[in-house]
Amino acid sequence: MAQLPTVRQWLRATSRRAGPWQRLTVLAGTLSTLLLLVQAWAIATVAQRMVLDQAPLNTVLLPLALLPLAFAGRGLLAWLKTRAGARAGIAVRQSIRRELLERLAHLGPLWAQRQHSATLGNRIWDQVDALQSYHADFRPQTLLCATIPLVILAVVFPLNWAAGVILMVTGPLIPLNMIMVGFGARGRQEAQFVEMSRMSRHFLDTLRGLPTLKLFGISRRHADTVYEASENFRQRTMRVLRLAFLSSTALEFFSSVSIAILALYIGFSYLGQFHFGTWGHGIDLFTGLFLLILAPEFYQPLRDLGVHYHAKAEAEAAAEDLIPMLERPVAERQGAEPWQVPEALALRLHQVTGRYAGQRSPALKALDMTIEAGERLAVIGPSGSGKSTLLNILMGFMRLEEGALLARGDDGEETDIARLAPEQWQRSIAWVGQRPVILSGTLADNLRLADIEASEEALHEALNQADLGDWVARLPNGLATTLGDRGQPVSGGQARRIALARAFLRDAPLLLLDEPTASLDRDSEARVLAALERLCRGRTVIMLTHRLALLQLADRVLMLDQGRAVALDTLEALRTSGGPLATDTTREANHVRAFS
Repeated sequence: MAQLPTVRQWLRATSRRAGPWQRLTVLAGTLSTLLLLVQAWAIATVAQRMVLDQAPLNTVLLPLALLPLAFAGRGLLAWLKTRAGARAGIAVRQSIRRELLERLAHLGPLWAQRQHSATLGNRIWDQVDALQSYHADFRPQTLLCATIPLVILAVVFPLNWAAGVILMVTGPLIPLNMIMVGFGARGRQEAQFVEMSRMSRHFLDTLRGLPTLKLFGISRRHADTVYEASENFRQRTMRVLRLAFLSSTALEFFSSVSIAILALYIGFSYLGQFHFGTWGHGIDLFTGLFLLILAPEFYQPLRDLGVHYHAKAEAEAAAEDLIPMLERPVAERQGAEPWQVPEALALRLHQVTGRYAGQRSPALKALDMTIEAGERLAVIGPSGSGKSTLLNILMGFMRLEEGALLARGDDGEETDIARLAPEQWQRSIAWVGQRPVILSGTLADNLRLADIEASEEALHEALNQADLGDWVARLPNGLATTLGDRGQPVSGGQARRIALARAFLRDAPLLLLDEPTASLDRDSEARVLAALERLCRGRTVIMLTHRLALLQLADRVLMLDQGRAVALDTLEALRTSGGPLATDTTREANHVRAFS
């Protein structure tokens, strides 16, 4: 297994995703320092010539003209530096967030279901956002700390070597203070992220279970648990902020003391107490004023770095949690074969065995069967019998532990699904589940999940096939009507038929159904059944159900129990004397419901 990168290696690598923006930030900061030299020269020259030399006004026209230009230029460069830094952070965040979502797609829904949704949301949003200040402010500032002080020292040393030595000796005091602060900041930031994740989980669980909590009269008691989690998060946040404020105070103290030492040296030199550091030329008003103007700017990059140092601790804490997910190895299917979606599709399951991660027993054991093209197969069984496992294997979400899943297309050749890329195989599948997802967006957006290039005519045709034509005609904006939050409310039956419309749009040869009529009233169930009858024509269908109405649509019924096939035959054969469903009508219905 490849070794995961360290936090610093990973952050350094992700900074490359900022493109030219970080380089532009550093360039703007460096140019601002060069304009500062012009500004300091102009101020010191005007003071020297007007106060001591008593030179005429025309001798200071050039520095007086350069001074406002330098001020305006530094202001413009400061805006450019801030703007470029923000764009660098945004570019990195967007890239990492896209990679996280792609990695979620690779890991699949089975892995995502084992994670708490609040924790995943915290990673994708809050922890990725925690990288903004690092790439927008801290990292460019570290590069400026390596350039700006060197530029100033290169100008100061030819004028006064003693002043240069003072700057060189006192400058490292600020980074040393930051290093000492950093030891505690990262640990506190990690604790804050853990507490944020805990608070998010509590809050989301409370929202989901609010009706149950109200009915049992314990909603107020559970609110105390959420309050406790939020209070712990507040306390940890205040500890992080307290450390950040204290570190800023220490940085200001060290920089102020360092500037004071330089000012004392210049003052005693003017009084004639110090006679060193001037290269034998003495020290005049121009030199002293020029040095005093540059001194704060020498320490300013280091002070700014200290101000943003908490961003480093915050980014490192976020990286600790993001690296295992982003760098998690994903099993790739080598040498994926070309796959053309056939018009008719048959399946052969050869000794198929599937096991969930961390489970001792297989969820599906040695399933061996053939499903012909155009056949309708119903799958029944009690909870935990392997129905959902079979569906996950067919959808390509779960890799086989043993056996093979083989597809036979129009040419009669069998293809092992394991040798196809998941996206290739999934193009041949249409799926309707018992809890269809309606995204916040227009009706057209929700339908085009199945076919992004579908025309409006195709959308209307799919809606008519799903018995939603009259409903769409009554919508205020037709296909452009917004569904979901702050949009058009959608009932359970309408959501189920929208999912059927997606399946019609998909027009795939393999149709997978997971309890498509569960929890529907009689009218909605009848509409869904009628649409399903149209949808199933000419397709290979595998449906998980316990409803007799759907069982009667099936050509054969597969009964699973504890991961094994216990029966596979037509519904009539299973109901004959001696068959698993050979009981009176009432007991038969109960028996079928028991296998759900």
